Amino acid sequence: MRTEKDKCYEIIVFPNQEQGLKAQQVLVTRGIDFKHISTLAVVVPEEKCLDICHLLTENNALISGYYPFLYRDYEEDFFKTAREYKPSAKEGDYLKSITLCYVAPCMADEKKIRLIAYFNRDISELLPYLNAVIKGASYNKNAATLTYAKERRLINLYNIKITIAKADDIIDAWHILDEIKALINKTYENRVNIKPNYDEKVKVTALQIYGWLPKTNCKVCGETTCLAFACRLLLGEQKLSKCMPLSTESKFAENNKIMQEMAEALGI
Repeated sequence: MRTEKDKCYEIIVFPNQEQGLKAQQVLVTRGIDFKHISTLAVVVPEEKCLDICHLLTENNALISGYYPFLYRDYEEDFFKTAREYKPSAKEGDYLKSITLCYVAPCMADEKKIRLIAYFNRDISELLPYLNAVIKGASYNKNAATLTYAKERRLINLYNIKITIAKADDIIDAWHILDEIKALINKTYENRVNIKPNYDEKVKVTALQIYGWLPKTNCKVCGETTCLAFACRLLLGEQKLSKCMPLSTESKFAENNKIMQEMAEALGI
């Protein structure tokens, strides 16, 4: 299948290579037209996406989700990079795999995606060590979460899962997950030389929190600006539920999910 600038497409993403190969075999045997990205994703026409997803699930092929494929001037580079991508794997790794279980577009920015992935094992014991090596991370011992920002992306590490908001695209997401997997394994290998950090001091800034707020300055929360609300929230002097646009307006639903996760992770 060829993609054209004046048509709309969706990228369907699969949890792992095994499920990706299974799904693409179903598509081939059923004569479904699609563009191969890699063993982990395909591109299909937007109007056929839901029907194709239903077909795959009916044939017991798992999908992580789908999001719009935005035609880019560097489209061929995108496909070339995707074809060359191979998930990292090393015999004897502490963390052997990360399975991508959910992917969807960010409602706040349709050019970015949000995802949830699961580790093959519980990493709770490593979170204090990761807190020591990840610059600017915030650790919540009671919730067993570690939160940090990687450029504009918000990353939450839990005991058995990871959530990422505002990844550029699926290739960006794959590379971030590989980087995190490598960091976890390296931290485990070097743990005897790392002093675990149990400090629960909040290191996410008010400006970072402000970035996820509606920025309407509606004053319903009792503060004069959204930035003032972010500062008070960070200090534990405000409640997220007081931000009415965030909790009631559908256009901010994605931001609300992210803020709920951030508040839980930071214990605020």
